[in-house]
Amino acid sequence: MAEFTDKPGYAFNPGAPPEVAAFFRNKGLRPSFDWQDVEPEEHAVAFSVAKAMQVDVLEAIQGALQEAIDEGIPYDQFAKELRPRLRRLGWWGVKEQVDPITGEVRKVRLGSPRRLKTIYRANIRSARAAGQWARIQRTKDTLPYLVYLLGPSEHHRPHHQAKEGLVLPVDDPFWQSWYPPNGWGCKCHVRQITRREAERRGISDSPDIPMREVFNRRTGEIKRIPSGIDPGWEMNPGLYRQRQMERFLAGKLDAADPAVAHAAARDMAKSWRMRRILEGSANGSVPVAMLPPELAERFGVSSRVVLFSDQTATKQAERRILQPDQYGVIADAIETGEVAFEKNTLGAHRLIFESQGDEPWRITLKRTVAGDEMYLVSLYRSTRAKWSKRKASGRIELWREW
Repeated sequence: MAEFTDKPGYAFNPGAPPEVAAFFRNKGLRPSFDWQDVEPEEHAVAFSVAKAMQVDVLEAIQGALQEAIDEGIPYDQFAKELRPRLRRLGWWGVKEQVDPITGEVRKVRLGSPRRLKTIYRANIRSARAAGQWARIQRTKDTLPYLVYLLGPSEHHRPHHQAKEGLVLPVDDPFWQSWYPPNGWGCKCHVRQITRREAERRGISDSPDIPMREVFNRRTGEIKRIPSGIDPGWEMNPGLYRQRQMERFLAGKLDAADPAVAHAAARDMAKSWRMRRILEGSANGSVPVAMLPPELAERFGVSSRVVLFSDQTATKQAERRILQPDQYGVIADAIETGEVAFEKNTLGAHRLIFESQGDEPWRITLKRTVAGDEMYLVSLYRSTRAKWSKRKASGRIELWREW
């Protein structure tokens, strides 16, 4: 008689989905003495272990975690392989270290079995959450809602228990902070669901988020975080990873040769990411043009990158007049059109560009209050007569004309 086994005749890759592995792999190294030295936004993009001041220690821990994520290595094997490496590097047990903020020499606990378990669980859960967020953004057209679910813990935090079964749209602001895990040891998670299931469960109203003040004993800073979330866990790692990558890209364009930056921005204006933002299947922003240096300086912006956001795409959805591959007209107008400055009654600073030709494009840019970013807020066809009337009104200051 043939022997039967309970093993299936196929196998799944034990490693993590590519989004999970990529999130962790793309983290930089951020040496820190105390976990409170690193802000939540930095945790989302920089790998940090409290009291790991040596880059080689961080590299050893990060490398072991990356391998665990890629290959699905369980904690016991992770700890068994990493522990001797950390001992050789001197990162184990209780030792004296200089606190970089206070300058005092303190006895601190470095590596320990408990700390390794915390490092393993916290980083793998955060990486999985960020990877899941990336997949959620790709599939939100067909699965537009999230439901908050408790994990298998025996005891749950009251604030987390109160969220069980909460159903909200994927893009509800609630998920910017309350996207799990929401604390040390938190096993809460979300499940992406269809509109039909959301309606069956009952779609919730977007809840108020009560805040509490926490004191950072390291920096003396008092900050407000959502009640029920542990300090350091109040940011959605997938969301902030995206924002940091956008800032990184903008910085690269600002530093590039002007001709290269202009060409790159033109390409991005017609890229797959631009298409997804226009379709509503991706959040965030994409560079579409570069402002000439003299205009950027006069406009008071530190970055010359012109960004097109998902918010603008939503506003233009019903009256869109350009196909995704035609957004190069933005760069044309900025590079060769007339330019006027406007400060409206609310104090908002805007640049208005009018392209050449009988049927010109009118493009309006707005800068942030801090002057660190600049967004395209409107794009539409105009006429020469309307532009002449606008110039004659005295409400705008002409900065460049033909």
